[in-house]
Amino acid sequence: MSFSFLSGVEFVDEKEKPKGASPRDKFITNVDQQIKSYESSAEGKKHSVTTGKKTREVRLWFSSTDNENFIGDLRFAGMKIEIPGKKGKSIKVTGGIPGLIAFLGQVKEAAIKGELDKEINRLHAAVKARRAGKTTAQ
Repeated sequence: MSFSFLSGVEFVDEKEKPKGASPRDKFITNVDQQIKSYESSAEGKKHSVTTGKKTREVRLWFSSTDNENFIGDLRFAGMKIEIPGKKGKSIKVTGGIPGLIAFLGQVKEAAIKGELDKEINRLHAAVKARRAGKTTAQ
């Protein structure tokens, strides 16, 4: 018996099947959580995330002393995402919480397009190596 819907596909070993969300998808989810957290903080509330049985407050990537200028870093797996040509520098976003939310929206769009994949995949590999007991240069 043959199935017409299989004519344009290829079969691969089950070991090649991706497990869970991709590093890009995880980063995009974290950006969404950052956006929700800043929206909540604008309303004077805290945003929490429940994973399994644990509920935790989202750790914010950017902070401000005047609620107008926010300084911080994009992060993946607790590590700073290095922007090419800006090593050792942090990001300053102006415009208060609305400006920061707009900036994070732009970051999300860039991530969806794959613009951050190289750095995200580098950090993901570092996390996998660390979990396996190996060390890699970060």
